[in-house]
Amino acid sequence: MTQAFDGIRILDFSQVVSGPYATQLLCNQGAEVIKVEPAHGDQLRSVFRTGSQPPGEDSAAYRLVNRGKRSICIDLKNPVGHQAILKIAAQCDAILENFRPGVIARLGLDYDAVRAVKPDIVYCSISGYGQTGPLSGQPAYDGTIQAISGMMANNDHPETGPTRAGYLPVDVPTAFLAAYALTSALFRRDRTAEGQYIDLAMIDAAILIQMSVFSRVFTDGTGGGLIGNRSPASVLTADTFPCSDGHIAVSALKESQGRIVLKVAGLDPDLWNDFDPDNPETEQSRVVTAKVYDAFRQRSMHEWEEKLRAAGQSASCVLEAADVAALEQMGHRAIFQEEPEPSQAARTIAGAFVASEDGPAIHGRSAAIGEDTSAVLIDFGFSEAEIKVLRSQDAI
Repeated sequence: MTQAFDGIRILDFSQVVSGPYATQLLCNQGAEVIKVEPAHGDQLRSVFRTGSQPPGEDSAAYRLVNRGKRSICIDLKNPVGHQAILKIAAQCDAILENFRPGVIARLGLDYDAVRAVKPDIVYCSISGYGQTGPLSGQPAYDGTIQAISGMMANNDHPETGPTRAGYLPVDVPTAFLAAYALTSALFRRDRTAEGQYIDLAMIDAAILIQMSVFSRVFTDGTGGGLIGNRSPASVLTADTFPCSDGHIAVSALKESQGRIVLKVAGLDPDLWNDFDPDNPETEQSRVVTAKVYDAFRQRSMHEWEEKLRAAGQSASCVLEAADVAALEQMGHRAIFQEEPEPSQAARTIAGAFVASEDGPAIHGRSAAIGEDTSAVLIDFGFSEAEIKVLRSQDAI
């Protein structure tokens, strides 16, 4: 089966999540990804490891974003190793790196250095804040970008204060954005025969997924704030309601939808008129909200889900991750697939969409640190004598 990126070679200098996941998305679509690791390996190999894993086993998170890649260990500071990497780069279509700004230039492997040996290279740099500006040199992880981008200030309840998300709402969208940027640049290269440099910042990705907040900031300066489980649309029936055994999220945004929800809940649909979306904290709005909450507490979340869906409304029980994995619906999707590596896990995350002709697929396991160094060097035209020199000079 021919995939979208068959024949495309990507040299990946990135670590942790955002960069590796970006190239993983392209690898799942057929790209050949050469992962350049330090001797101690990508730090994600040991991050997020569960207590039940044997010592030294790579974390499931690492395997998830590095399947099918070829791992090489080459000392980038070693002059012989540096020349070897440039020889490999000259035969690649794209490069991705997520060092702190300035590091890759000091290693002599920045866009200008690679472009000298590969004029049409597509080169993407991921950083926390971008390559220029007063914050450009600052280190960045998902949690700190959640804080500075406004995410945390808009997450949780007024009485509890800001809370970081229990997942990676910055790293993963950054990976999607980087994959989109790389594919766009590669498509453009096919049309123009020109490469380009991409400066991609995690803070930009974080802002993109808060578009509903920033649209209000730029309109009237009111975006953001701790709104608990209410929708940013500030609608009476777009909220997460407590039930007798859990919670149910309801997204009834229009008046016609809201009146149906109120009727299903056994309430007067005209309560809709007593809630002020511009001032949800007024006494009258609070009284109306309390009535709706009390009504939902009378039944289980699954009962409400069934009733609301039967009435044509968007509603879902608030589920734990294990419950999501067990949903019958997920058997109709490609997102969960059999774990291809020896592991305690039975399944893993795989393709994020289903395509009629090809689509994403897992291509093998994740490699050990530097496992493919010799094989990759041979594939990229290095002779046995050249590889022997690299070893003798401690470059590999």
